[in-house]
Amino acid sequence: MCFTVAIHATREEIESRFKARFLAGDEFTPGYYFSAFTLPLLPVITGQEENTIDLFHWGLIPFWVKDSASADSIRTKTFNAKAETLIEKPSFRNAVKSKRCLVISKGFFEWQSRQNEKIPHFIQLKGEEPFAFAGLYDNWHDPETGEIHNTFTIITTIASPLLAQIHNTKKRMPVILPKEVERDWIDPDRQLDRALELLVPVDDAELSAHTVSKLVSKQGVDRNVPEVIKPFDYSGSSLF
Repeated sequence: MCFTVAIHATREEIESRFKARFLAGDEFTPGYYFSAFTLPLLPVITGQEENTIDLFHWGLIPFWVKDSASADSIRTKTFNAKAETLIEKPSFRNAVKSKRCLVISKGFFEWQSRQNEKIPHFIQLKGEEPFAFAGLYDNWHDPETGEIHNTFTIITTIASPLLAQIHNTKKRMPVILPKEVERDWIDPDRQLDRALELLVPVDDAELSAHTVSKLVSKQGVDRNVPEVIKPFDYSGSSLF
Protein backbone atom coordinates (compact mmCIF):
# COMPACT_ATOMS: atom_id res chain seq x y z
CA MET A 1 0.00 0.00 0.00
CA CYS A 2 1.08 3.63 -0.18
CA PHE A 3 0.91 5.71 2.98
CA THR A 4 4.09 7.82 2.78
CA VAL A 5 5.19 10.14 -0.03
CA ALA A 6 7.69 12.88 -0.81
CA ILE A 7 6.92 16.05 -2.76
CA HIS A 8 10.24 17.89 -2.62
CA ALA A 9 9.56 19.95 -5.71
CA THR A 10 9.11 23.69 -5.84
CA ARG A 11 5.76 25.19 -6.73
CA GLU A 12 7.30 26.46 -9.95
CA GLU A 13 8.60 22.99 -10.84
CA ILE A 14 5.18 21.45 -10.25
CA GLU A 15 3.39 24.16 -12.24
CA SER A 16 5.79 23.77 -15.15
CA ARG A 17 5.53 19.98 -15.20
CA PHE A 18 1.71 19.85 -15.12
CA LYS A 19 0.95 23.04 -17.08
CA ALA A 20 -1.34 24.17 -14.26
CA ARG A 21 -1.28 26.80 -11.53
CA PHE A 22 -1.74 26.79 -7.79
CA LEU A 23 -4.54 29.06 -6.64
CA ALA A 24 -3.42 32.40 -5.24
CA GLY A 25 -3.02 32.12 -1.50
CA ASP A 26 -2.64 28.33 -1.40
CA GLU A 27 -0.09 27.44 1.23
CA PHE A 28 1.46 24.22 -0.03
CA THR A 29 4.97 23.69 1.30
CA PRO A 30 7.15 21.08 -0.42
CA GLY A 31 8.50 18.32 1.80
CA TYR A 32 10.46 15.09 1.96
CA TYR A 33 7.98 13.20 4.15
CA PHE A 34 4.19 13.22 4.17
CA SER A 35 2.34 10.49 6.07
CA ALA A 36 -1.28 9.74 5.26
CA PHE A 37 -1.94 9.31 8.99
CA THR A 38 -1.43 13.04 9.53
CA LEU A 39 -4.08 13.78 6.87
CA PRO A 40 -1.78 16.15 4.96
CA LEU A 41 -2.92 18.75 2.46
CA LEU A 42 -1.40 17.73 -0.90
CA PRO A 43 -1.59 18.99 -4.50
CA VAL A 44 -4.13 17.42 -6.86
CA ILE A 45 -5.58 18.17 -10.28
CA THR A 46 -9.19 17.27 -11.03
CA GLY A 47 -11.08 16.83 -14.26
CA GLN A 48 -13.24 19.79 -13.34
CA GLU A 49 -10.30 22.22 -13.24
CA GLU A 50 -7.48 20.80 -15.36
CA ASN A 51 -5.47 24.02 -15.29
CA THR A 52 -5.65 24.44 -11.53
CA ILE A 53 -3.67 22.69 -8.81
CA ASP A 54 -5.88 22.29 -5.76
CA LEU A 55 -4.91 21.28 -2.23
CA PHE A 56 -6.95 18.38 -0.82
CA HIS A 57 -6.54 16.34 2.36
CA TRP A 58 -5.38 12.72 2.12
CA GLY A 59 -8.06 10.30 3.31
CA LEU A 60 -11.25 10.32 1.24
CA ILE A 61 -14.54 11.20 2.93
CA PRO A 62 -17.46 10.08 0.72
CA PHE A 63 -20.17 12.68 0.11
CA TRP A 64 -22.78 10.50 1.84
CA VAL A 65 -21.13 10.44 5.29
CA LYS A 66 -23.60 11.76 7.85
CA ASP A 67 -21.50 13.37 10.61
CA SER A 68 -17.98 14.34 11.66
CA ALA A 69 -17.47 11.28 13.85
CA SER A 70 -18.21 9.02 10.90
CA ALA A 71 -15.98 11.16 8.68
CA ASP A 72 -13.07 10.88 11.10
CA SER A 73 -13.51 7.12 11.20
CA ILE A 74 -13.85 6.40 7.50
CA ARG A 75 -11.05 8.65 6.26
CA THR A 76 -8.40 6.53 8.01
CA LYS A 77 -9.61 3.56 5.96
CA THR A 78 -9.55 5.32 2.58
CA PHE A 79 -5.93 6.40 2.18
CA ASN A 80 -5.74 3.86 -0.65
CA ALA A 81 -8.29 2.30 -2.99
CA LYS A 82 -7.74 -1.02 -4.76
CA ALA A 83 -8.12 -0.69 -8.52
CA GLU A 84 -9.74 -4.10 -8.73
CA THR A 85 -12.67 -3.20 -6.44
CA LEU A 86 -13.36 0.48 -7.14
CA ILE A 87 -16.77 -0.10 -8.67
CA GLU A 88 -17.82 -2.36 -5.79
CA LYS A 89 -16.84 -0.32 -2.72
CA PRO A 90 -19.42 2.22 -1.50
CA SER A 91 -16.68 4.71 -0.65
CA PHE A 92 -15.36 4.79 -4.22
CA ARG A 93 -17.97 3.60 -6.71
CA ASN A 94 -19.46 7.04 -7.26
CA ALA A 95 -16.16 8.92 -7.28
CA VAL A 96 -14.58 6.63 -9.87
CA LYS A 97 -17.28 7.58 -12.36
CA SER A 98 -16.85 11.34 -12.24
CA LYS A 99 -14.30 12.43 -9.61
CA ARG A 100 -10.97 11.13 -10.81
CA CYS A 101 -7.85 13.14 -10.05
CA LEU A 102 -4.09 13.34 -10.33
CA VAL A 103 -2.22 13.24 -7.03
CA ILE A 104 1.09 14.99 -7.53
CA SER A 105 4.21 13.43 -6.03
CA LYS A 106 7.94 13.07 -6.49
CA GLY A 107 8.45 9.72 -4.78
CA PHE A 108 7.14 7.28 -2.20
CA PHE A 109 8.40 4.91 0.48
CA GLU A 110 7.85 1.18 0.82
CA TRP A 111 9.26 -1.32 3.31
CA GLN A 112 10.84 -4.66 2.45
CA SER A 113 10.71 -7.58 4.88
CA ARG A 114 14.16 -9.07 5.45
CA GLN A 115 14.80 -11.57 8.24
CA ASN A 116 12.16 -10.10 10.55
CA GLU A 117 13.23 -6.52 9.83
CA LYS A 118 11.65 -3.84 7.69
CA ILE A 119 14.05 -2.08 5.33
CA PRO A 120 12.74 1.21 3.89
CA HIS A 121 13.12 2.03 0.21
CA PHE A 122 12.50 5.23 -1.71
CA ILE A 123 10.99 4.90 -5.18
CA GLN A 124 10.91 7.64 -7.81
CA LEU A 125 11.09 8.13 -11.55
CA LYS A 126 14.55 7.68 -13.04
CA GLY A 127 14.62 11.31 -14.08
CA GLU A 128 13.57 12.37 -10.55
CA GLU A 129 10.84 14.61 -11.96
CA PRO A 130 7.38 15.04 -10.41
CA PHE A 131 4.70 12.57 -11.50
CA ALA A 132 1.06 11.77 -10.83
CA PHE A 133 -0.61 8.94 -8.95
CA ALA A 134 -4.08 7.98 -10.13
CA GLY A 135 -6.50 9.17 -7.48
CA LEU A 136 -10.14 9.75 -6.63
CA TYR A 137 -11.56 12.69 -4.72
CA ASP A 138 -14.80 13.68 -3.07
CA ASN A 139 -16.37 16.75 -1.47
CA TRP A 140 -18.05 16.28 1.90
CA HIS A 141 -20.31 18.87 3.50
CA ASP A 142 -20.10 18.89 7.30
CA PRO A 143 -23.71 19.44 8.46
CA GLU A 144 -22.54 20.72 11.84
CA THR A 145 -20.17 23.45 10.65
CA GLY A 146 -21.17 23.97 7.02
CA GLU A 147 -17.55 23.42 5.98
CA ILE A 148 -16.71 21.64 2.71
CA HIS A 149 -13.95 19.02 3.04
CA ASN A 150 -12.11 18.17 -0.18
CA THR A 151 -10.33 14.83 0.20
CA PHE A 152 -8.63 12.19 -1.94
CA THR A 153 -7.40 8.60 -2.08
CA ILE A 154 -4.50 7.05 -4.01
CA ILE A 155 -5.34 4.03 -6.17
CA THR A 156 -3.20 0.90 -5.89
CA THR A 157 -2.74 -2.09 -8.16
CA ILE A 158 -0.73 -5.32 -8.23
CA ALA A 159 2.98 -4.71 -7.86
CA SER A 160 5.35 -4.64 -10.79
CA PRO A 161 8.29 -7.09 -10.58
CA LEU A 162 10.49 -4.41 -8.99
CA LEU A 163 7.89 -3.37 -6.43
CA ALA A 164 7.02 -7.00 -5.68
CA GLN A 165 10.62 -7.45 -4.54
CA ILE A 166 10.47 -4.36 -2.36
CA HIS A 167 6.92 -4.51 -1.01
CA ASN A 168 7.29 -8.26 -0.68
CA THR A 169 4.45 -8.96 1.72
CA LYS A 170 1.30 -7.48 0.19
CA LYS A 171 2.92 -6.97 -3.23
CA ARG A 172 1.00 -3.88 -4.24
CA MET A 173 1.96 -0.47 -5.53
CA PRO A 174 0.35 2.90 -6.23
CA VAL A 175 -0.75 3.53 -9.80
CA ILE A 176 1.74 5.91 -11.41
CA LEU A 177 0.25 7.32 -14.58
CA PRO A 178 2.46 7.77 -17.64
CA LYS A 179 2.54 11.44 -18.57
CA GLU A 180 0.73 10.83 -21.86
CA VAL A 181 -2.39 9.39 -20.18
CA GLU A 182 -2.70 11.70 -17.17
CA ARG A 183 -5.39 13.86 -18.80
CA ASP A 184 -7.18 10.76 -20.09
CA TRP A 185 -7.57 9.55 -16.50
CA ILE A 186 -9.23 12.75 -15.30
CA ASP A 187 -11.30 13.34 -18.45
CA PRO A 188 -14.91 13.35 -17.16
CA ASP A 189 -16.15 12.32 -20.61
CA ARG A 190 -14.00 9.21 -20.80
CA GLN A 191 -16.03 6.02 -20.45
CA LEU A 192 -15.48 4.28 -17.13
CA ASP A 193 -14.25 1.01 -18.60
CA ARG A 194 -11.66 2.88 -20.67
CA ALA A 195 -10.56 4.84 -17.61
CA LEU A 196 -10.14 1.66 -15.58
CA GLU A 197 -7.87 0.24 -18.29
CA LEU A 198 -5.27 2.83 -17.26
CA LEU A 199 -4.90 1.39 -13.75
CA VAL A 200 -1.92 -0.87 -14.39
CA PRO A 201 1.60 -1.10 -12.93
CA VAL A 202 4.05 1.37 -14.41
CA ASP A 203 6.93 -0.07 -16.43
CA ASP A 204 9.85 -0.83 -14.11
CA ALA A 205 12.17 0.74 -16.69
CA GLU A 206 10.71 4.10 -15.66
CA LEU A 207 11.52 3.66 -11.96
CA SER A 208 14.50 4.06 -9.69
CA ALA A 209 14.60 2.60 -6.17
CA HIS A 210 17.14 2.62 -3.36
CA THR A 211 17.31 1.75 0.31
CA VAL A 212 17.16 4.64 2.78
CA SER A 213 17.99 4.88 6.46
CA LYS A 214 15.57 3.89 9.19
CA LEU A 215 15.11 7.57 10.01
CA VAL A 216 11.94 7.37 7.90
CA SER A 217 10.56 4.76 10.33
CA LYS A 218 11.40 6.58 13.56
CA GLN A 219 8.70 8.14 15.70
CA GLY A 220 9.10 11.41 17.54
CA VAL A 221 11.75 12.86 15.23
CA ASP A 222 11.62 15.28 12.32
CA ARG A 223 11.45 13.16 9.18
CA ASN A 224 10.86 16.07 6.82
CA VAL A 225 14.57 16.43 6.05
CA PRO A 226 16.67 15.68 2.92
CA GLU A 227 18.41 12.78 4.69
CA VAL A 228 15.19 10.78 4.69
CA ILE A 229 15.42 10.11 0.94
CA LYS A 230 19.20 9.73 0.64
CA PRO A 231 20.60 6.29 -0.30
CA PHE A 232 21.71 4.18 2.67
CA ASP A 233 23.80 1.03 2.34
CA TYR A 234 22.76 -1.98 4.45
CA SER A 235 25.37 -4.31 2.94
CA GLY A 236 27.51 -4.27 6.08
CA SER A 237 24.63 -5.10 8.39
CA SER A 238 23.60 -8.47 9.78
CA LEU A 239 20.65 -8.53 7.41
CA PHE A 240 22.74 -10.20 4.71
